[in-house]
Amino acid sequence: RFRADNLNKLKNLCSKTIGDKMKRKEPVGTDESVPEGAQNLDELTADVLGALQVSQIKQIRLLIDEAILKCDAERVRLEAERFESLREIGNLLHPSVPISNDEDADNKVERVWGDCSCRKKYSHVDLVVMVDGYEGEKGAVVAGSRGYFLKGPLVFLEQALIQYALQSLRAKGYTPVYTPFFMRKEVMQEVAQLSQFDEELYKVIGKGSERAEDSSIDEKYLIATSEQPIAALHRDEWLRPEELPLKYAGLSTCFRQEVGSHGRDTRGIFRVHQFEKIEQFVYASPRDNKSWEVFEEMMATAEEFYQSLGIPYHVVNIVSGSLNHAASKKLDLEAWFPGSGAFRELVSCSNCTDYQARRLRIRYGQTKKMMDKV
Repeated sequence: RFRADNLNKLKNLCSKTIGDKMKRKEPVGTDESVPEGAQNLDELTADVLGALQVSQIKQIRLLIDEAILKCDAERVRLEAERFESLREIGNLLHPSVPISNDEDADNKVERVWGDCSCRKKYSHVDLVVMVDGYEGEKGAVVAGSRGYFLKGPLVFLEQALIQYALQSLRAKGYTPVYTPFFMRKEVMQEVAQLSQFDEELYKVIGKGSERAEDSSIDEKYLIATSEQPIAALHRDEWLRPEELPLKYAGLSTCFRQEVGSHGRDTRGIFRVHQFEKIEQFVYASPRDNKSWEVFEEMMATAEEFYQSLGIPYHVVNIVSGSLNHAASKKLDLEAWFPGSGAFRELVSCSNCTDYQARRLRIRYGQTKKMMDKV
């Protein structure tokens, strides 16, 4: 940018020098060669230009135009490289986050609700088969590894839970949102980190438009969570202080490759590639600790929901090494599965502070134009 500015100043100096010579009615000249002493653009001065013919200065101006084009191309390349590097820098951590790379040893249990020690004879794998609500083998034949069919009572159970969750959130001021299943690549890049494109997201390719003659290819990505499209819902917008908080209850089918999970939770309907999910998503004020108040409210809402179902759980503060780039802090609600004798994650609640808002250019406050409209 600095070099481009200097080249533009030099170009203006050339134009000024030509203008001065024309006012003095100096001959334009026919020599279009550039003297050796004037070939280094960085060392050109008004005195050097003043000693040249107008025809020579015009040639120098053409050289400057070429240098500006090269400089702009290099600037664009370097800015893109810088942006890609900045995208891989994570958020600032909250002081309460445990600092460690070992989540098995160092995740901090914040609180426990219910009896998390009782054991039962049957696991969920047994129960879904016993009620004839799950077909895994045929699902794998049709859809590939970890494909499945839900049948009969499990279909109704899933729909009942979805409705119960949506109604519970609506009662707390959330607006239900049914999101798109896929997102444009350039938008997904603003809400997902680079590793997710390789390990989590499915890419779908289709025609660029509905026109028969259009042969262009359009890349989209299936969402891994409704958080992604809801985060982009207010992309490039100004949010007024009086509008906040904006509370959304996202309903979506989610798609995840689960690369790297081979051999883990292979039985039943854990770590599947397609599932339904209800999401709390809130746009909150960045001031007066409001986002952290909302964070605690969201976690309390999740706990209230699972308490109403009578499901024992503990809440875990996730270590720094297991947080994604966006999260400043993440609490997981892990339910106790008495048939398996293990805790399983059912809720992940994160405060991303202004990390996602910056990437999506979502601004807080009121512009002069907005005030004039009021």
